[in-house]
Amino acid sequence: MFDEGTKLLTVETNDVDSAAKVEAFVVGMTRTHKLLPRKILMQHHAAFLTPDPIDEALTKSPDVQLLGAGLTGLRGELLALFRFFEREFARIAEEFGAEDNHYPVMVPSEVLAEVGYFSHFPQHVTFCSHLPDSLPLLEAVASDARANAGGRLAETFAGRLAEPGHVLTPGVCLPCYRQQRGRRLEPGRVRTLTMQNHVFRYEADNFRPLARGWDFSVRDIVFFGSNAELGRLRGEVMERTMQLCRELDLEVSIELANDPFFLDASRDKAVYQRMGEVKYELLFQLPHRKEPLAASSFNLHRDFYTSVYDTRHTDGALAESACMGFGLERWLYGFLCQKGLDPSGWPARVTATRR
Repeated sequence: MFDEGTKLLTVETNDVDSAAKVEAFVVGMTRTHKLLPRKILMQHHAAFLTPDPIDEALTKSPDVQLLGAGLTGLRGELLALFRFFEREFARIAEEFGAEDNHYPVMVPSEVLAEVGYFSHFPQHVTFCSHLPDSLPLLEAVASDARANAGGRLAETFAGRLAEPGHVLTPGVCLPCYRQQRGRRLEPGRVRTLTMQNHVFRYEADNFRPLARGWDFSVRDIVFFGSNAELGRLRGEVMERTMQLCRELDLEVSIELANDPFFLDASRDKAVYQRMGEVKYELLFQLPHRKEPLAASSFNLHRDFYTSVYDTRHTDGALAESACMGFGLERWLYGFLCQKGLDPSGWPARVTATRR
């Protein structure tokens, strides 16, 4: 239970073992966050922020389709605004000469295993499965569904699902590193890819329309090359992104960051990410919420992925990779929180080109 007045979080447990686990988690998180100073790299202050909260209005908008927990559809003016951001981020990728790629939303589980995703963020993974290729079983399922007034899959049959060998991708760029297996880069050459896709991350009971979804859309720009070149390119992408924010009069900052939740075995990675300045995030200030919203990330991977897939320079040295990510629904939400739902109050830069 969280007390807003005292800012104290009280956790009640039923046994000593659970209490010990909670205490160990708190100690670990406290130890980590003492080492994580705030650093603002860039920021822009908006000339206008709407005085009207939008969360309730969003749920009532005819342009928002709430299909389930973490599942939000769009139409009309809001879909047009979504397409505007879609085009803007694709344009930034083009400016950096990125080769466009498209991947399925479903990938083999072994892709996540290869890059250690299960050991870092197992809580986010959405597994895919199917009924076994058994005609008697399939006929029984169909017959039961016809007899069931709701047409639902009976729990008896749900337990017969095949072992999941695939997952819905939790990162739009993950398949591209495997595609660079064994690649050799010429000296001074940077390989640049881009891709947009749906991303799936399970967030328990933390879903919020547009701001935090189970199914959401991301545009990534991925660079392969030397550390010096990737650091320079990341800086250029961040500046180009801030240019867009200035044009749209958005209240944002780009700040040093780390991934928000590491399990115990890898929590020190949060310290590494911040101390090594390998991750920055673009944060929208939300006028009617206390916490900002991260809508983009700018990450240097060092040789994490390239060492897994043997991606090197022709002289034999491991190449490095970097990924710039743009969460479309989050940009949409941040924009609406600051500028409101009425298009007449949006910057001309948006209304002139959004369709």
